[in-house]
This record gives sequence, structure tokens and C-alpha cells, in this order.
Amino acid sequence: MKMINNLIIILFISTIFYSCETSPYLILEKEELSSGLRYDSLFLGVKFGMSSEEFYSHCWELNKQELIRQGPSNSSVKYLLPTKSNGQNIEMLFYPIFNNDTVFEVNTVFSYTAWAPWNKDLFSDLLIKEIKILLSDWYKSDFIEIKNPENEKYLYVTVNGNRRIALTIIDDRTVRARFTDLLIEKTIK
Repeated sequence: MKMINNLIIILFISTIFYSCETSPYLILEKEELSSGLRYDSLFLGVKFGMSSEEFYSHCWELNKQELIRQGPSNSSVKYLLPTKSNGQNIEMLFYPIFNNDTVFEVNTVFSYTAWAPWNKDLFSDLLIKEIKILLSDWYKSDFIEIKNPENEKYLYVTVNGNRRIALTIIDDRTVRARFTDLLIEKTIK
């Protein structure tokens, strides 16, 4: 009887480890990281590995060209996407996270400029679909849907070499895209 209980426990634990190793995201991440390819380019000339001085200087040049502006409360960079969606402009706010004075993650927030609580056709559940298509086009990569490990919601994710892009709904108005250099993230955690 004890041997049967031990066998059941071993099978249970093996099933848990097997299911963790076969999640579509973990398989994708492992394959991409083992490829050895690096994808540091993000958007508008912003890249992983930029120093804070390079980032601020680059944004200053983009601002002088009137491609970007200062975001709300001077805490982000504002970029209006050049294409309209549903006849509406989409605003992108972004700001990097530095590790040892080097960009390793960039958080972006997208929203329709004409969003209002009564404009249900401009809510984030529709916006995330458009942003997923847009970023799939920019990076020539398909997103997979996975369950968010932090809550019961779903998010979209893609990995190319070291670059992970994760899309999630924040609230009725906004969608977040988080660009992360997985190689750096793994050394930090």
C-alpha cells in the first residue's frame, strides 16, 4: 500500500513538472533564448542596452523633430501613432526601466485619444486586439494567449530571441505592452 501511495505521489509531481515544462509560453521562451539571437531594437530608435544618457538624448532629437512629446506629468514620452484606428488616433506613452544605467525593459501604455466612458467602441478590450495586430506587423511575430500568472485575466505574449513583448489590459481605457530583455531579466531575478 505504501508503495502505491509513493507511486501516486511521484506520478502527481511528475505531471505537475511535465505540465509546467510543456506550457506554450515556456516552450517558446526556451526555444527563443536557446537560439542565441538578439533583438534589441524596439521602436522609434529606442533599443535595449541604451544608457540613460543615450535614451534622453535620442528622445530630445525625436522631440525636436516633433515626432514625440512630453507625456503626462513629465513621467513618460508621448507618441501618436501615425495610423488611425476606427477613425481614431491612438496614443502611446512609454518609459524605460534601467538596470545599471542600461535600458532592459520599456513599458508602454496605449489608449484611444477620444476614449470616454460612454464610447464603448473605444474600450481596451477592442484596443488590445488592434495593438496585437499592430505589434505583430511591426515585429513579424505572432502572439500567443496565456493566463496571466498574477490574476485570472489573459494576456498576449511573443518572444523573439531575447525580446519578450507582453500585452495586457490595464483598465477600460488602456492596454500595456511591456518589452523586456529576457537575458537581463533572468540575471536580475
